[in-house]
Amino acid sequence: MGIATALQVVRMFARLTGRVPAGHLWYLFRRMANERPHRFNGQTRINTFFPPYPSAAFDRFCAAVIARRRVPFSVYLAVTGACPFHCPHCSYAGRANGRMSREQLLDAVRQMKLLGTCTLGFTGGEPMLCDQLEDLVAAAAPEMATIVFTTGHGLDDSRAGKLAAAGVSCVTIGIESANAGAHDRVRGKAGSFAEAEAAVRVCQDAGLYTAISTVGTRERIAGGELGAMYDLGRRWGVGEFRLLAPVATGRLRGCRAAMLGPNERRALFDFHVEHNRRGDGPAVNSFAYLESDELFGCGAGYHHLYIDAAGQVCPCDLTPLSFGDVTAEPLADIWRRMEQFFPRPRRGCLMAVLAGRLDPAADLPLPREQSESLCASCGPTALPEGYRRLLTPASRGGGGGVGGTR
Repeated sequence: MGIATALQVVRMFARLTGRVPAGHLWYLFRRMANERPHRFNGQTRINTFFPPYPSAAFDRFCAAVIARRRVPFSVYLAVTGACPFHCPHCSYAGRANGRMSREQLLDAVRQMKLLGTCTLGFTGGEPMLCDQLEDLVAAAAPEMATIVFTTGHGLDDSRAGKLAAAGVSCVTIGIESANAGAHDRVRGKAGSFAEAEAAVRVCQDAGLYTAISTVGTRERIAGGELGAMYDLGRRWGVGEFRLLAPVATGRLRGCRAAMLGPNERRALFDFHVEHNRRGDGPAVNSFAYLESDELFGCGAGYHHLYIDAAGQVCPCDLTPLSFGDVTAEPLADIWRRMEQFFPRPRRGCLMAVLAGRLDPAADLPLPREQSESLCASCGPTALPEGYRRLLTPASRGGGGGVGGTR
């Protein structure tokens, strides 16, 4: 990280000085050596784990950290369950059919804003199939940064222009391979790679911050495919490469063998560090690094929420456990009730514990009573290191933290 970039990062977090433990702030700053902060349209971006700076979303993020509040920093909202593809790792598969109305979706966005959410991700299914998407993006502003997660299907120059006009913060296009044929085979549809590539181009032409995303399977790690996709992102000129780990949920439910072991997760951890330290190319945002025990751990139900297309509120998009229905009761009531089961962040992915306990024949998400019983059986863990340095006996509301966007 160069001097100019370091000064930008210092400016970003200067307001925390004297208001959070100095050890935590110093720890955070030292960890920035493993990131690649960069400028885009007058803002500094570390990665989409954090809101861009300056912005109203970043201001409320810092205010919540200073106040040590348990806040859903990030919420992902499935605006539809429909999708034209049938990817083997789809996390939405198995959920009951259902779709909120435009009014219910807008009300959910309003309630997230009242809870203090800083980043709102729109997902699905395929969110481009939702005609109300731009209205929802606009409704989130200015307090929440917004991310659209898409396959690129239906994302033409007209739609990109509408998203830009609505004020979207980032569009992330999923990629399955740097090779068009391999990508199309995973998607189950010829031409899907070309569609994704075109989506990247029209977003950039519209002046949108653009990222690509993939799942870091062991086959992609062993075969060098992640490096090839990173190089693809460099050629396409994207700002960020989001790297997820496979989870035994959705279409992978019951496939615990698909989840990575410690050495494989370490490979994704190292990929994050090594590529960001190169100083050029897309910033890497690997959750095996950011959600590791060394940083922020698993914030499911603590600093992250997921609401599916039917309104079911879950700890995260990879944890198909319902704690309530946002169309039937206030989101704030559901969030407060969840504190009993998620009073603090945890070390290790929650689904790594629960994946083997899900009935493979059950409808998803599991109902509230069963979800609460499963989570009550997990028990607390030691705090991730990033939180250990932040929390103090004087912390209010169960503590706070930095980071939390999946």
